[in-house]
Amino acid sequence: MEHQNTYEHSGSNNDPFTTNPADPTDPVLNRIKHSGPGIASFVIGLVALLGYILTFFLATIALSGAIGTLTQPMQVEELALHPAVLLASLFILVCLVLNLAGLILGVIGLVLKKRKKVFPIIGTILNGIMILAFAGLILAGMYMT
Repeated sequence: MEHQNTYEHSGSNNDPFTTNPADPTDPVLNRIKHSGPGIASFVIGLVALLGYILTFFLATIALSGAIGTLTQPMQVEELALHPAVLLASLFILVCLVLNLAGLILGVIGLVLKKRKKVFPIIGTILNGIMILAFAGLILAGMYMT
């Protein structure tokens, strides 16, 4: 008994075995996608911002008892070597490196063609502001002494 093909090869769209090029007028197929590096930049910016906030809160909690007992100038210098201060400094530098990576990814996302620019713009601005704020804090600390 022969197997009969229920589909006829007529070149119409009803034949599931033929490949037809995408219809250029179809709005679903021609949507512009989001930029992958831009999304990564935005997410990295949010993670770094959360990292800064958590670092400041945890360092404040860890140092609250030690700061209240300071009476001599020598103890202020010892506070700089407190483990909470050292760990907070390390975490802030990690967040700064994340911001630099996010800034680079945001710029890459901005220069990609035929991609949406929403996430690259937000990610670049978010990471750039945090880097500028860090640089401003460093400069303020240098001129306070």
